[in-house]
Amino acid sequence: MSSDTAIRVVIADDHELFRAGMRAMLAAETGIEVVGEAADGAGALAATVAARPDVLMLDVEMPGVPVLSTITRVLAESPGTRVIVVTMHRDRVLADHLHAAGASTCISKSATSAELIAAVRQAAPPSRAQGEIQRAPSKAVLSHREREVMRLIGDGLSNEAISRRLSISIGTVKRHNTHIYAKLGATSRTDAVRRAWTLGVFAGARP
Repeated sequence: MSSDTAIRVVIADDHELFRAGMRAMLAAETGIEVVGEAADGAGALAATVAARPDVLMLDVEMPGVPVLSTITRVLAESPGTRVIVVTMHRDRVLADHLHAAGASTCISKSATSAELIAAVRQAAPPSRAQGEIQRAPSKAVLSHREREVMRLIGDGLSNEAISRRLSISIGTVKRHNTHIYAKLGATSRTDAVRRAWTLGVFAGARP
C-alpha cells in the first residue's frame, strides 16, 4: 500500500511513553502511517484539523477539553476521521456515551498489539472518496437540572444543602441523584464525580 493510500493516524494521549509505544507499533505495520500526535484534547483537535487523518486514537482521560467535547469538535472539523477511544476502563455506560458522541469504537489499553492494529484497520473508511458522513448531534449526558445537582455534588454539598441552594425538596434531590447515577453508571458520589469530569458534565457556567 502506497503512502497515498495508507491509513493515516493521529495519536492523542497525555502519556508520552504510551504515545511512543503506539507510534512504534503502528509505524511497523504496512499500510499505516502516523501523521500526528497530541497530549491533550485541544492538541488532538489541532492535530486532526492539520492532518485530516483517517483515524484518531484518543485517550479517554486527558487534560483540558473533555473527551465528549473533543469527539464532537473533531467530527465537526474533520467528518472523514474515525475516532477510536482508548481507555483503561471496561465501562459499558461510558462506552455508550462515547458511541453516542460519534466514536467508532472503544478499546482497552490492555488490548494486544494485534487487537489495536485490527481496530485501526476496521475503523478506517474504505475510501476517503466516500465523502462526509452526516452525524446527528449528540445529546447531553444529563439534563440541565441534573447538571446543576451534579455540580453541587462535585462541590461537596449534602442533599440538604443542595435542596436549599436550588429551592427544591430533599426528595427531589434524591430522585435527581438516582437519575444521575443511572445515566453515568455510577455507584457512589465519588464515582459520579469522577465520571462527570470524564464526560465533561462540569464544563461551562456554574449554576
